[in-house]
Amino acid sequence: MKAKRKMQIAVDVIMTAILLVQMSYSIAGELLHEISGIAFFVLFAVHHILSLNNTKALFKGNHSSDKIVKIIVDIVLFLIIICMMLSALPISKYVFTFFGINGLSSLGRTVHMLGGYWGFALIGIHIGFHLDIMLKKPLKDKKKKPFVLTALCAVFFAGLVMFIKEGIYKYMLLINRFAFFDMKGGLPLFLLKYILIGGMFASFGYLLINVIKRKGKAYEHNN
Repeated sequence: MKAKRKMQIAVDVIMTAILLVQMSYSIAGELLHEISGIAFFVLFAVHHILSLNNTKALFKGNHSSDKIVKIIVDIVLFLIIICMMLSALPISKYVFTFFGINGLSSLGRTVHMLGGYWGFALIGIHIGFHLDIMLKKPLKDKKKKPFVLTALCAVFFAGLVMFIKEGIYKYMLLINRFAFFDMKGGLPLFLLKYILIGGMFASFGYLLINVIKRKGKAYEHNN
């Protein structure tokens, strides 16, 4: 494995870990949330620099339906991350207080919450788009394939249960404008819930991109 690829994997793993800390801000504390948010934003920039060739490749060649979906998701996710960073400025209680823009705190809090949950969902879907590469060999193995597909289904439905139980959709649709966290079980249980929810989005992303690819191939074959 090339050094660049190893660095990409390391950055992605650290970003995922930081993302989980970000989602657990009420447990981890606001200061850690702000510091880890800056770290996430820096790694996000590094991720894009390291993946620059892959990003350029998306815009080259034939724009198949699956490629168009990937481009849309990546652009929307990029914009959400930028909005999250900007909306963090007026609601900061530690790192960015020197900006003195507390008058925008109400708007900033709403945008930040929306960005947090939609960003979490799209990052999961984005990861799901890349599961093809990771699961390529296991899915080719007839003995392993049923277990892999069963595991994906199990993660999806377990995550869906947590998604509904935790009321994540209410935050994403602004039905609830303030996040409520169930502290029972502490940080370990909280992280497990969000790992499953993230896994649900990743499974959905994997399924979505594969369905689109198959329909695209079928269309090309018929024409």
